[in-house]
Amino acid sequence: MQKQDFSEIESSKQELLVYGPAHKFDKFDKILMKALNQNARQSLADLSKKVGLSRDAIRNRIQKLIKDKVITNFKPILNPPAMGFPIINYVFIALHNPTPDEEKKFISFMKGHKNITYVIDVMAENPGKFNDVLKELRQNFADLIKDYEVYGVLEEQKYEEIAGLLS
Repeated sequence: MQKQDFSEIESSKQELLVYGPAHKFDKFDKILMKALNQNARQSLADLSKKVGLSRDAIRNRIQKLIKDKVITNFKPILNPPAMGFPIINYVFIALHNPTPDEEKKFISFMKGHKNITYVIDVMAENPGKFNDVLKELRQNFADLIKDYEVYGVLEEQKYEEIAGLLS
């Protein structure tokens, strides 16, 4: 299996959403995106068979999708409970009219906290640790946090597959 090397993704830290001109998808791009969404580790040869284009054409299309910021990362989907984080809660926070600097500080704190992912998703080893994380957040930003609600995640029914938008 030929190793895919798309170092332009590895060498840059990408945001989750990058706005810019929309990529114009043709039927091959759509097939390619669906195939990559099913398994991003497929060889170029396997992708070539599924899409109906040469390996070089597949590589060029992937590089174009990266350049156009359609693809910003190739990452595994992790399972927090199997990693020792069975407590997952979504926390919705209402803020008191934050200044731009306060908002930046708040977001920076959340991004830098080991147990907080994607700003409102808090994962913890147990309920006590979750309470510690929430308490730390509230103490550090007591003047900023107006209210909050916690929703526990018991089961995830579906991983959001954005490639479905290409249908």
